[in-house]
Amino acid sequence: MIKRTLSIVLILCLMMTVLFSVPVFAAPVTITLDKTEYTVQEKIKAKFDGLTDEMFEDGTWIGLAPEGARYQNTSYRAYVNELPLNNVYEFDAPYEYGKYELRLLDTDSKLLASASFSVVGSKTKEGDITVSKKEVLLSEPMSVTINGLTDGQIENGAWFGVARYDEKLENTPYMQYVRDLPANNTYQFNAPYNFGKYEIRVFSNYDATPESFFGKVEFVVVSSKAKPGDIVLSKTSVAPNESMTVTVNGLTPGEIEEGAWLGISKYDEKLQNTSYRTHIAYLKVGNIYEFQAPEEPGKYEVRVFCKGGLDEAEYEYGMFGKAEFIVSGAPVQEITPGTNGLSAWAASDVNKAVENQLVTEKVLSEFPKDITREEFCELAVLLYEKMTGTKAAPVASNPFSDTKNPEILKAYKLGIVGGVGEGKFAPNNKVTRQEIAVMLLRALKAVMPAIDTSAQFKTKFQDEGQIASWALEAVKFMNSHDVIKGTETGGVSYILPHGNTTREQAISLVLRIFNKFTGL
Repeated sequence: MIKRTLSIVLILCLMMTVLFSVPVFAAPVTITLDKTEYTVQEKIKAKFDGLTDEMFEDGTWIGLAPEGARYQNTSYRAYVNELPLNNVYEFDAPYEYGKYELRLLDTDSKLLASASFSVVGSKTKEGDITVSKKEVLLSEPMSVTINGLTDGQIENGAWFGVARYDEKLENTPYMQYVRDLPANNTYQFNAPYNFGKYEIRVFSNYDATPESFFGKVEFVVVSSKAKPGDIVLSKTSVAPNESMTVTVNGLTPGEIEEGAWLGISKYDEKLQNTSYRTHIAYLKVGNIYEFQAPEEPGKYEVRVFCKGGLDEAEYEYGMFGKAEFIVSGAPVQEITPGTNGLSAWAASDVNKAVENQLVTEKVLSEFPKDITREEFCELAVLLYEKMTGTKAAPVASNPFSDTKNPEILKAYKLGIVGGVGEGKFAPNNKVTRQEIAVMLLRALKAVMPAIDTSAQFKTKFQDEGQIASWALEAVKFMNSHDVIKGTETGGVSYILPHGNTTREQAISLVLRIFNKFTGL
C-alpha cells in the first residue's frame, strides 16, 4: 500500500514538473531600417525590436559586414546596452558601394537578426551640372558648376574630368576634386586644344566606374565660323591654270598660332581629303594667297581650317569656311524652257541658281508644282551655307516625330523654321507666300545678325490686311527689296499672302536674296 502511494506521488510530481516546465518562446528580434538604399556616408537609422533583458546583460552586440560575409568577419559597431531608450541605432553608410548587412549577434557570434541595405551612387538631376558655354573655341576660357552631390560623397573623393564623348568611362582623366572647388562650386578652365565633342564627367567617389558615375554635361569645341566677306576669291569662274587669289580674314590670333591653313579640293571631296596649300600665317600682307586654278575643269572649293594637324574626326568641327569657284570646261547642261514644265520667264533664274549651287535635285523637276515645307527648308539651308561659306549643323535632338531630314533639323537649329505643333513638322504641307517670306528673312538674319529689317511696302496692296501679324515684318522687307513683288489684276495690286508658291518661283526668290545680299 505504501509503495503504491509513493508511486502515485512520484507520478504526480513528474506530471507537475512537465506541466510547469513548458518553455515560453520570446518574440523574435527584428531590425528595421529607415531605407534600403543610401549614398556614401549618409545617416542610417536602425530600430531594434524584441530585445530582452538577457541581451542587454550578456554582451549582445551590433555589427556590420558586406552581404554574404562570414559572421566571424562582422565588424563590431556597438553593444545593445549602449543603445538609447528608443533602441534606435544611428550610423553612417560605408564609403564603398555595395550590399551590406547590419547584424545582431550574441557573445558567441551567433546571428540573432539582420537587415540588408545597399550603398549606391546618386545620379544627377537636370541643372546639377552646367557649363558656361555649350560651344567653345580652342583653348577658350569656360567654366563648369557642379551641384547635387552629398557631403559624404564630396568627403569621399568626388571628382570630375573632361573626356571625349566616346571615351570609355574608366579612361576619364582626372581634373579636380569637388571638395577643392570654391563656395560657388564653379571651376574655371580652358577648353581642349582639339576640336570635337566632349563631356565633363562627375564621379561620386575615387573610382571611375558605372556605380560611382554621378552625371555629365556635354560641350563642343568648334572653330570660329566665317562670316560673309571673310573668304573672298578674286574670281569665281576661271580657265584651267588661270591665276587667281583668295583673301582670308576673320580667324583669331590663337587659331593662326594653332596652324590654321587653307586647301583646295573638288566641291564633293571629303573634308579630310582636302589638298593642303599654305598656312594662314604664311600669307602676304592683306592675308592674300595667290595660286593657279586646277587644270581639270569642274567645281572646286577653297577650304579654310582653324588648326593644323587635324585628326580625322576634327575636320567637321575645325572648318572655318569655304569659297567656291568653277574651272571652265566643266559640263554644265542648261535647262531650257519647257523642260519639266519650266516657264520661259524662270529659265534664266533657275540656271543661275544651278550654277551657284542654290538648288537641290528634288526641285529641278515638275517646276509648276507647289513647293513643300521640306523642299523650301532645303533651299533655305543651301542659301545660308552658300552665303556664309560654312556647313550648317543639325540640332542634336530631333524635336519632330514626322521627319528625320537633316536639312530640316539644320533649318530648325538656325531658327529658320519651327514646327506646326504637337511635335510635328508636316514636311509635305505646301508653304504659303507669307511663310516663305518669314523663312527667307530668318535665313538672312542667320547670315547677317545685325541686318536692319525695318521696311515699308513699295506698293499699296489690296490684301495687306490678310497678312498674319507674325509675317508682316518679313513680307514688308521682301517687298521693299524687290524679292516678293506681288501681282496686279485690273490695275489693283495683290501680295497674295496665303497663296502657294511653285518650285520655279521659290528658286527665283532664293536667287534674288543671294544676288542682293551676298558680299554686303
